[in-house]
Amino acid sequence: MNGADGQHRGSSENAPLTQRKFHDRALLLPIVGALLLLPPLAGIFQLDMRIAGVPVTAVYLFGVWAILIIAAYALSRALQNAEHTTAVETDASRESSPEDDPH
Repeated sequence: MNGADGQHRGSSENAPLTQRKFHDRALLLPIVGALLLLPPLAGIFQLDMRIAGVPVTAVYLFGVWAILIIAAYALSRALQNAEHTTAVETDASRESSPEDDPH
């Protein structure tokens, strides 16, 4: 199995693992987001400083919010690609296997 067939078979075996990895990350993202927005952690940034006239607390909160949105978008795209790859490989393996139809 050193040829291209062995490489294809190895990638199809890893596809469910990759898809599960993205599912796990997608489940973890809201938990991490909630922890980052809880008062004990967000309270660290309650300083009397301003960044471009905006309080540091507001910059932190909106920064975390923006990062969570970008991360959710990236994870959703990666999950869609992983699911599409798995579906294509499943269809390809079905087409390459002999059919059970006697006709």
